[in-house]
Amino acid sequence: MKLKVETTGIITGFTAIGASSDMNVTVDDNTVPVDFITNFSDDGRWIYKDNQIVKNPDYVVPDTPQPVPTAEQQLAMKQAADITQMKQMIMLQASQIATLSKGSAKQ
Repeated sequence: MKLKVETTGIITGFTAIGASSDMNVTVDDNTVPVDFITNFSDDGRWIYKDNQIVKNPDYVVPDTPQPVPTAEQQLAMKQAADITQMKQMIMLQASQIATLSKGSAKQ
């Protein structure tokens, strides 16, 4: 396996098959951690230290900002809430009409 390792030791890329000109370190496939490929990210999660690939002990999971709905999405959510409220009102009215119809049928 070939790795792209920054001067800080952070692994920012790899290739398991073939070659790439920007890869600057070669490691034996048998020394690669089992979860390296499946959990690889170029954000500093893995480092190359003492001729081995290891998890970066200083790695901190970046905060993921909460997405803010666009104006169109906010309008669609408002319309969906309005429609739900209208459906509830229609069901209530249908129930009331059915009750009234039963009462007038008895007379």
